[in-house]
Amino acid sequence: MLEEHGYIVEVKDKLAVVQTKRTGICEQCANHNGCGTASLASVLGQKNICITVVNDKDVKVGDKVVIGLEEQILLKSALIFYMPPLLGLLAGAMSYDILATKTQLPSSEILTILAGLVGFLTGFWLVKRVTIKMSKNTSKYPVILKTR
Repeated sequence: MLEEHGYIVEVKDKLAVVQTKRTGICEQCANHNGCGTASLASVLGQKNICITVVNDKDVKVGDKVVIGLEEQILLKSALIFYMPPLLGLLAGAMSYDILATKTQLPSSEILTILAGLVGFLTGFWLVKRVTIKMSKNTSKYPVILKTR
């Protein structure tokens, strides 16, 4: 489980908004010194971010908390976010290229690139639809592990 420290800035019904620092996860990772993300975070500095979590501990504004997120949820979310645009890009470009060789369509690099771009944007559209649907499922949200 990935853990992060923060404090409550807003409470609404069964959800709470926790403010944390961006670099907390990087400090826990074994690749901390060799990672591009950690290097970028050190250059850009620490930035506060707000995360919506499930409020099952009945916390109040100002409480210090430790929140957690299962690694599998993070991995699945990353796959859902990155794979459709990438696969759309490849499918669009390859489909047009194959279609152009089998039919009378003009075989041009620029048209293949444009077809790949259409597939890429279609992948992002799909990601947007899936994430809107997923955002309604609070079982995928981070949880409050403990109050400090």
